[in-house]
Amino acid sequence: MATSAVMKVESLKDNFDDLLTCTICLETFKEPKYLPCLHTFCESCINTYINSTDNEEKPTGFKCPLCKRLVSIVDNVENPKTWARQLPLNHLIMSMIDRKAMKTSEKLCDACSFRNLSQNAVSFCTVCEEAYCENCEVHHKTYKITRNHKIVPIKEINADNSALNLLGVFTCDEHPDERIKIYCKDHTKPCCTVCATVHHRRCAQVVTIDKAVSGVKDSTKAHDLMNKLKEKSDQLCKVLQNRKQNISTFEKEIEAIETGISNLREKLNRHLDKLEQKLKDEVRNTRKSNVLKLNDETIVLSTLKSTIDNWKNIFEACLFQGSELQCLVTMEDIFSKLPQFEEDLSKVVREIRELSVEIEVTDVIKKVDTLGSVSLKERRPSISGIKTINFLTGKFKVVFTIDISGHYISGIFFNDDIVITDYSSKKIVSYDPNGQKKKELKIYDKPSDITKVNGETVAVSSYPHKIFEINIEAMTLLRTLTVNVNVWGLCFVGDEYITSQCKTISWLNSETGAKLRCCTTGSNTPFVTCYKSNKYIYTNSNNSIRQESTTEKCFDYNSKALVTPLSQAIDYDGNVYAVGHESKNIHQLTSTGEFVRIIPLSDIDNTLNANPWVMRFKEDSNRFLLTFHYQGKVRICEIE
Repeated sequence: MATSAVMKVESLKDNFDDLLTCTICLETFKEPKYLPCLHTFCESCINTYINSTDNEEKPTGFKCPLCKRLVSIVDNVENPKTWARQLPLNHLIMSMIDRKAMKTSEKLCDACSFRNLSQNAVSFCTVCEEAYCENCEVHHKTYKITRNHKIVPIKEINADNSALNLLGVFTCDEHPDERIKIYCKDHTKPCCTVCATVHHRRCAQVVTIDKAVSGVKDSTKAHDLMNKLKEKSDQLCKVLQNRKQNISTFEKEIEAIETGISNLREKLNRHLDKLEQKLKDEVRNTRKSNVLKLNDETIVLSTLKSTIDNWKNIFEACLFQGSELQCLVTMEDIFSKLPQFEEDLSKVVREIRELSVEIEVTDVIKKVDTLGSVSLKERRPSISGIKTINFLTGKFKVVFTIDISGHYISGIFFNDDIVITDYSSKKIVSYDPNGQKKKELKIYDKPSDITKVNGETVAVSSYPHKIFEINIEAMTLLRTLTVNVNVWGLCFVGDEYITSQCKTISWLNSETGAKLRCCTTGSNTPFVTCYKSNKYIYTNSNNSIRQESTTEKCFDYNSKALVTPLSQAIDYDGNVYAVGHESKNIHQLTSTGEFVRIIPLSDIDNTLNANPWVMRFKEDSNRFLLTFHYQGKVRICEIE
């Protein structure tokens, strides 16, 4: 029994054939190249794929054939035929292919293969990283330049797992001719000596790669990563199972409704034929559109599942068959991608809804206009192990506080960072996700509000007529726009700035600053919340806010408990938040303006007694920032 168990484990360890097969040509990899998402393809296969899908006039990259993530190309962007060659070689897969060939005595002599000859290899040079037949081994030991190279018999490599390190050589992505020899603990990055000299010369913790890889397979970090990958894979299994179950239930409900409609139709006269067909069409259309939606969700989740399973298999292969170096490089690579993966998974899970369908039937009526109506109901599914946020019932809490002096403080989440405008000190300050200060920029006017323009740039308004565009990464002023309207609050949508001040909201051309149009409000409107060019929310009186839209429902919300609602916010579910400056509370509404609840600031933090100024949500997150009129502290909060 014990022997059988051991054999089973060994079989599992060696069974990584799927990792060695290209998903395009379905053959063993030839020159395996990997993408940032860690999916690997033959160089020739991915080259053919790139050129067959290159339909854009000026392409900047291509999408992974499996997970559809965009792969951006920096060098030779104008020539897609060179992109595959630029991709890094997958050393782990190469070493696994070599080891498999050696184990099955199928490994050919590399020197002979170069001359188009086929001879089985018997030894491996750890310096040249090539396998040799008996004749080539003799010649290799003869030349002065190679006679001292370490030659290891292939039989020893097969017999000793520690010899895997001989095959586990990695070269630097930035300098392909250099081996990885250094590990920077400050940046958790393996690198070559050139990179260490150029990029890490000021780092405090730089060690040799031999020291860094020592014990990495048995490290807590490696075990934690493997457990996390398994956990995410299990979570995706549950989500996929939920989607498949919902499709089945939904189909059964549709079938039950169609049966009910048919039974009802039998009781009616012939003149109801047309109405019966109309309702059936409605049901079928409901099924068609919503099953398509459910299938799309399943495809997205399957893609995520494929990605995490691929990472799990790759890392598992590293642990069992890879070298210490391969394990380290792969582990760090996966760890760097996990936050974005978790964010993508969280976003998908947040957006899925449990669909069910019902029908209301009128049994007896004098005048029949319709046999009934189909109503589609959505609710968040409850999936074990998957955290979901209910904005309408969740508790508000402070995560941490940023201390900053001054008043009229505004701010936004910019990518993962937080950017604050300090009106009193005339500066823009950036903070990391934990609230630690990164950089600041002094400007010559007092900033009143801030908005994101793109992935690198923000725009800052300054009363009365200035808009500053700033590169946040470099924290440098790009340009100053002088406009002919009064500005305080600021949004950027499409290619327009939307600004507000006094009783006016103005739309401006973002290139020239020219006024495109404007509207008048019923009260002082320091801020406007504009998430779409045709949808905006603003203060309309001392006790009310208004949503204007050309495509969605417009509404007014009025409450005596809401006093001076200067700022508004919208979460990713579309719920609206009106911030009462004088009433010191937040009124939560649905996307259609229906009242949900009032959250006193004291419920968020019982020490709060200041007048709230600005509330802003992080994109696709339950996290928001809250600033105050005369108190410099910025609260970073969450709804849980």
